[in-house]
Amino acid sequence: MIKNHLKIAWRILLHQKVFSLINILGLAVGLVACLLIVQYISFELSYDNFQKNGAAIYRIKHQNYSEGNLTENLPKTYSAVGPALKAEFPDVQEMTRVSKMEGQVSTQLPGGELTAFNERRLYMVDASFLKVFSFPLVKGTMAALNNPNSVVLTESTAKKYFPNQDAVGKTIKIQQQISGTNITAAITGICRDVPANSHLQFDFLVSQDLKAGDWLYPDFYTYVLLSPHTSQQAFEARLPAFMHKRISDGNPSSSFTLGKTNIGNIRLALQPLKDIHLYSNLTQEISTGGNGKMVWYLGLIAALILLIAYINYINLSTAKVIERAKEVGIRKVLGSQRIQLVTQFLFESMLINVFSIVVAVVVVIMSMPWFSTLCGVQMQFILWKDPVFLLGFTGVVLAGILLSALYPALVLSNYKPVQILKGKFPNMGGNITLRKSLVVFQFAATITFMIGTLIVYRQVNFMKSSNQGMDMKQTLIVLAPQSVRADDAAAINYASKDSVFQTELLRNPRIQSATSSSSIPGQNIDYVMSYSRPAIDAEEKAVRLPTFEIGGKFIDQFKVKIIAGDNFKFDFSARRQPMMLNEAAVVSLGFKNAEDAVGKIVQTKNGRGRVFENEIVGVIKNFHQTSLKDAFTPIVFRQIDPSSITHYELKVNSADMSATIAQVQKTYKGVFTDAAFDYFFLDEFFDQQYKTEQNFGQVFSLFSGFAIFVACLGLFGLTLITISQRIKEIGIRKILGASIPNILTLIAKDFVGLIIIANVIALPLAYWGSYQWLQNYQFRIQFSVWFFALPMLAVLIIALTTISFRAIKAAVANPVQSLRAE
Repeated sequence: MIKNHLKIAWRILLHQKVFSLINILGLAVGLVACLLIVQYISFELSYDNFQKNGAAIYRIKHQNYSEGNLTENLPKTYSAVGPALKAEFPDVQEMTRVSKMEGQVSTQLPGGELTAFNERRLYMVDASFLKVFSFPLVKGTMAALNNPNSVVLTESTAKKYFPNQDAVGKTIKIQQQISGTNITAAITGICRDVPANSHLQFDFLVSQDLKAGDWLYPDFYTYVLLSPHTSQQAFEARLPAFMHKRISDGNPSSSFTLGKTNIGNIRLALQPLKDIHLYSNLTQEISTGGNGKMVWYLGLIAALILLIAYINYINLSTAKVIERAKEVGIRKVLGSQRIQLVTQFLFESMLINVFSIVVAVVVVIMSMPWFSTLCGVQMQFILWKDPVFLLGFTGVVLAGILLSALYPALVLSNYKPVQILKGKFPNMGGNITLRKSLVVFQFAATITFMIGTLIVYRQVNFMKSSNQGMDMKQTLIVLAPQSVRADDAAAINYASKDSVFQTELLRNPRIQSATSSSSIPGQNIDYVMSYSRPAIDAEEKAVRLPTFEIGGKFIDQFKVKIIAGDNFKFDFSARRQPMMLNEAAVVSLGFKNAEDAVGKIVQTKNGRGRVFENEIVGVIKNFHQTSLKDAFTPIVFRQIDPSSITHYELKVNSADMSATIAQVQKTYKGVFTDAAFDYFFLDEFFDQQYKTEQNFGQVFSLFSGFAIFVACLGLFGLTLITISQRIKEIGIRKILGASIPNILTLIAKDFVGLIIIANVIALPLAYWGSYQWLQNYQFRIQFSVWFFALPMLAVLIIALTTISFRAIKAAVANPVQSLRAE
């Protein structure tokens, strides 16, 4: 019996080639979209799941409040917090601290050749790092980081520095100017390359004896491994008392760091490891995270596209009911039972679904590398290894088979053979109403996707093309040498080389200007200091602000506008060091306005308690230090000391850029002979901040296109069925004088009415969803009527084109052919 059902199903599939192809293609496209999105969601949700102790690992968040307002929300805290927590709370089984570094790594190869690279994935860690995290070693033991100045490399890094050699036992030299690191480290272990779904992405783990740490600056990412069954809420409830005790009784310098009146304004919180990638909207993150809302938006899209695909199938199946009626009537006359008819429809549906699944899986496997590039992540199609997915996917497919087969089968098998053979179908109005409702639903979803796609594109384009408040065009960034200028002699030597380098650069006619800085736009400023104003009541109120050191030509080169006061005079011998603020920093320090701030004194204090006075000489108009997702960053600008230079900014001509870069490299290597040369363009670097939004927009657009294609494919199939059912009516109308436009209007008007209803439903849904998404951005586009009118009009035009493709053919056909049997 099964073999017989399969044979009949196969014959019907071949007999109805067009409808079979439409069904298979529609379902396949829907399944492709669903599988790709689910694989992406699975990857995003898998971050740090490979950590054996992942459920018990938490990161310490550091929150700074001022007058009840959250002013800093950091993933880093004081270096003393980890050891103090472990000493005081038995629940803390282990802790480790991580400090992210950038520096030059070099080694001497056996032939005497010096290999040097600027590295950005270098972590300074505690010896306990490998006890807390599960990064398996391929060489070495768990004690590989027990001794200071020992280093663990990843496999790829070991091959990069020591090709065809055993790296263990070799040494490397690490130079990092800002942290003062200048060490010769022994390689004691090799670990596997870090998985792409880890929020910790490193090439080097350098063990440092951080001891008990201090309470001065929140500069360390701190992770704790808690005992099983420890309650996060109960643990966090004990942290305020812990902080008050440590800050009040611990370190005299801490009173300045926090402000004498603000001791209770530092709060610590636990952040589960599994939440860091998708739900960590913190400044100074250790790596670029994802967006949990966007991930679930894509999940909704996947579900809707698959639903649209099955709606098409159900629509076409119910529309074909009348064409299959005589077949069912004859079967019933010949003795077929209702269960046999239902089984036959189920086998037909199963055959179409099987073909669709096979096509979809092949397409997904072939397109996965391209899709990974589009999403900006490294992933493979491994969903089939997940039993939960297999169970869920099987359930969805079975539900689709049943829904798409049972309804037409039950409707037809319920009629009496005499009614069917006479062409009488009572209660068919319900069938038509269901079909129209499904068409409205799928087009409402499609129109919503299109509006969402347009708004995402406009927001990303707005952020990339908006005036950033500074001129970053044609700016070449060259990384400064990472050699440490630890003593006066070394600092003087470097200052001399810095002067020579910038002077030599300006001899090149392709370079219009050159300057230097301690950071660059598009970068979170890690150098944060506490500033206070001497108040009338003689109390201090400290505010922590990012501090940006800039060269003499920085403001002019970047065309930053000074709205009050003047630029630096660059006099390091002055008793009071000059400083400038941006407008946001003026507000943070409590000045009435920019003019009020100029000439005022602001105090800072170093870790030894020494007070320094700074005079505000000017106020800079706000510019976007980071992306337009965030509010303006309050920034203090100070004149740069050569020992603080991390980047050189060169304004260059666009002509023959490769020759310009080659000349800059030659000049650089001529002055800094042992330093690695590294460069990039500032505008490209700045736009990397929008990578998540760009990828989301591309993926959203792709699957919106899938939704439109599937919906139009279904509309095309319904048009074919409608025309075939009304072919005699069309013939009679042509004989009676109906024109081609009349016939097109006749066929299209019902579908156009449904699409108009879909537009009415989609409009408020799209507005609400877009409004909610845009609230994630401090600077965002304003809604325009065209954001909604254009997609609605586009869907209408696409639908009319789809309908007209077949309707015109029917309208121009010879009516004699359709009326031959009458």
